Amino acid sequence: MTAWRALLRDLALPRKLLLMSVLTTLVAMLVALLALVSYDLLVVRPRLVQDLASRMDLVSLNLDVDLNFGDRAAAERTLAALRGTRDIDSACLFDARQRMFARYARAGTPLCDWPGEQVAGGHRFHGDLLTMLAPVRFEHEVVGYLQVEYALPPLAERMRQYGLVLAVVLMTLVVGGVLYALTLRRLVTQPVLALSRVADRVTREQRYDLRAPVQAHDEMGRLAEAFNTMLATISAREHALRVSQSLLSNIIDKSSAIIYIKDRDGRYLMVNQRFRDILPAGAPDPVGHVDADLFAPDVVRVIREADHGVLVSGQSYTYEEDVPDASGAARTYISEKFPLIDGDGNAWAVGGVSTDISERKKGELELMHYRDRLEELVQLRTAQMQGVNRELADSLATLQRAQDELVRSEKLAALGSLVAGVAHELNTPIGNSLLAVSTLIDQTRIFAKRVEEGIKRSTLHHFIDDVNAGGEIVLRNLHRAVDLVASFKQVAVDRTTSQCRPFLLDELTAEILLVLVPTVKKTGIKVRQEIPPGIAMNSYPGPFGQVLINLINNALTHAFEGRADGEIVVGARPLAPDSVEVTVRDNGCGIAPEHMGRIYDPFFTTKLGKGGSGLGLNIVYNIVYGLLRGRIEVDSTLGQGTRFVLTLPLNS
Repeated sequence: MTAWRALLRDLALPRKLLLMSVLTTLVAMLVALLALVSYDLLVVRPRLVQDLASRMDLVSLNLDVDLNFGDRAAAERTLAALRGTRDIDSACLFDARQRMFARYARAGTPLCDWPGEQVAGGHRFHGDLLTMLAPVRFEHEVVGYLQVEYALPPLAERMRQYGLVLAVVLMTLVVGGVLYALTLRRLVTQPVLALSRVADRVTREQRYDLRAPVQAHDEMGRLAEAFNTMLATISAREHALRVSQSLLSNIIDKSSAIIYIKDRDGRYLMVNQRFRDILPAGAPDPVGHVDADLFAPDVVRVIREADHGVLVSGQSYTYEEDVPDASGAARTYISEKFPLIDGDGNAWAVGGVSTDISERKKGELELMHYRDRLEELVQLRTAQMQGVNRELADSLATLQRAQDELVRSEKLAALGSLVAGVAHELNTPIGNSLLAVSTLIDQTRIFAKRVEEGIKRSTLHHFIDDVNAGGEIVLRNLHRAVDLVASFKQVAVDRTTSQCRPFLLDELTAEILLVLVPTVKKTGIKVRQEIPPGIAMNSYPGPFGQVLINLINNALTHAFEGRADGEIVVGARPLAPDSVEVTVRDNGCGIAPEHMGRIYDPFFTTKLGKGGSGLGLNIVYNIVYGLLRGRIEVDSTLGQGTRFVLTLPLNS
């Protein structure tokens, strides 16, 4: 049985399919045969019994009278009528006392013996005959019994019929089996064999570039596609592995460090070319040998102690060791040894990387030799640097003082401009007031003379009109002077105190531009503002005014050289709920590109010796990024003008 199982297991797939087809056909034939026999037993025979019983009931209806009157001749004539049913071979009629009364036989004389073992109304099959015994009743009283023998079709004839059916079934199964085998061979066996052949070639030749043919998109097709995908993946991984191995081999062989692997017994399993280079001439190849075959006993003892410590502890270990090179000269190496762990967590080998540090050790000795000398030089240079640092500190303090003086000078110059503006602006209303008062005094003297001489009502009215007009002129100019003094006072307070307070940007800008009116009038340049009303800030008006004045003065000094006309515009617009953008733009000559990166540097100016200190924009930059907590940007085109953009928070 085991041998048959092994034979079936190792049988080729087409033969297995053929064998399964034959076995399936045989099983189908057996099932068909059993179905026919079952049909004969379970369907045909009960139907014959039922049919025969019906016929006997009809015949019994004509025999009850014959039995009741004892008319044998009439009974035999009635039985002879059964000749019309060719399957009935004989019939026997018994009276109520089970004695033969009449009989019928298709051929010969029937033996009409009472069947003692057969119950009335029963039947039995024997051979090719069906024997049935049924009672004959007359008005519900049994007056006799009728026995009939029914001839079944011969067994051979039935077998021929069954054989014909089986032959048809067999032919159908054979044809279906052949078609099934051919279809299965084309759809399943051939793709499987093709896949098997490709797999066999891949296994034998290690060719992962081969691909199995995909003949359809069914399960076999998907299996072939999956197999091809697997081959592609293996091919890519093999290529990556080869590249990685080549890279690793190149790194190991080209490395200036000594790299090696040893088993637990100290036998070398792998070394790189650098390791072979340090061995003396005539030494064996390290692979397969131990340290005692390559080095002196004292060197071997140190190496083996380090290897044992790594294997026992399972930890990496770094130390220095002296090993002779190919010429026999001692070289110092710093070696790092580490255990190689298997899948069970056991150290099965020792790996090591040794780097030649002989030159570094030599350098360390030389470094130690020069260290003392270096300390002396450092002390000397330190003393010299301290003197230089003191000189630099004094120079820096002097420079800082100079810068402070220049800043104060800038502030004093601005203050001078403020005073000049105050004097100039107050001069007009005060002069107008003096002129009006002096005129009134003259008219009063004239009026007094006329009073002595006698005046007319018209003269009085004229004098009163002149006094009223003069008073209004004086009052209007004095109010103008008061407003100017208040504005100048506020600007002066802002410039000197640098306090944070709320203000409206348009009003503060107007006051600042008013201060600059005397300076601007001398140049012929127009200065105007484009600031919408209602921009409220809580910031430092004094530093902001200094920034604005410095930007306008910078434009007057540099932008309109050699020109008697031009325009400077101060604008503003809100950016967000908490910031504002202030712009100062001119249509002057612009800033040269090479100067753009230095305009905020202290003491940088293109007007050195011509009134420029180089601190104006530096002060602007420091105030904007410092006290005002904003930022400043500049955009300039040579020959077209310059635009400074201040982005300031509304609340500083």
